[in-house]
Amino acid sequence: MPAVNEAYRVLGDEARRAMYDASLRDGSAVGPAASTGAGHPSRGSPAAARQFPGEHTRARISWRWVLILAGAVVAGGLVLSLFTDTNDPPAPDGILRIGDCVEIEVDLDAREVSCTGDVGVDLVVQVVVDFDAPCPTRTEPHRDQLGMGVACVSIPG
Repeated sequence: MPAVNEAYRVLGDEARRAMYDASLRDGSAVGPAASTGAGHPSRGSPAAARQFPGEHTRARISWRWVLILAGAVVAGGLVLSLFTDTNDPPAPDGILRIGDCVEIEVDLDAREVSCTGDVGVDLVVQVVVDFDAPCPTRTEPHRDQLGMGVACVSIPG
């Protein structure tokens, strides 16, 4: 009860109330709340952050720095894309397309392989047709290993 009476005495007098409010803004509390820490969870501890109505604090990270960092990341990605070599031929994925190199297996199915670059050795798919469609001239029909159709493979030489 003595703490309530002291608080009423401080808040009831305009001069004491102004002095108490100023001490809270400075971080040095005056009166019984300073010694006991009573009345409010943030009062009594000097490390506690105090914010009063109408008082604004700056953000820890400003939006300007966030935008600068985002711009740097985008610029770094663009620079890396300029120096990255993407002209490597794709690895065989098993799906026959026009221009893929194939190897003919024992059962006469066509299986995709990496191209060697030698025109006289590489067997290249010219067109992929349905099972009942004929292949163009100078190509041999070979069934796709996945059963998707017939690969018309160019005859080397």
